Amino acid sequence: MIQRLSSIGTRGGMEMLRRLNNIEEYILVVLFPLMVITVFVATCVRYLTTFSIPWAEEFARYCMVWIGYIGASLGIKKNSHLGVAVLVNMLPGGVRRIFDYLRYMIIILFNILIAYYAFQIIQSQITTEQVSPALRIPIWFAYGAIPVGMTLMTIRCLQAVAKMSNKAGNVAKEA
Repeated sequence: MIQRLSSIGTRGGMEMLRRLNNIEEYILVVLFPLMVITVFVATCVRYLTTFSIPWAEEFARYCMVWIGYIGASLGIKKNSHLGVAVLVNMLPGGVRRIFDYLRYMIIILFNILIAYYAFQIIQSQITTEQVSPALRIPIWFAYGAIPVGMTLMTIRCLQAVAKMSNKAGNVAKEA
């Protein structure tokens, strides 16, 4: 009975980890269509009537900001960021691995630095109760994309470093 309950908990835990591992995709699948539909409707309304939707452009801009930061995290997860790998690919495997570690460490340090300062700006915005001009939402919500994106990118970099370390450990064990 206890074994059965623990296996259910494990399956549920694994499902939760799988869902969290795909969090960027879930967020982007919602934000991108929202942005496109908003811009399309606002454009149609503007050209077909004399009315305009004053908040549509601001909403689309905030969606785009969130899409950019969350998408950058997804790019790290899928290792699909552009890079000049010509010189790095000419290096021997061990030296290349050192460059990969160095690259991820620089990205992690940059993300931590940006997230730290973005958090300070957000604290100031919360204190002053600053709101956006058209939507009248707290402006920190728009700026929140920065620390959220940087945190997700840092997590993805740490996952990549752990994956590289496991791969290097497996190669060393086989040799």
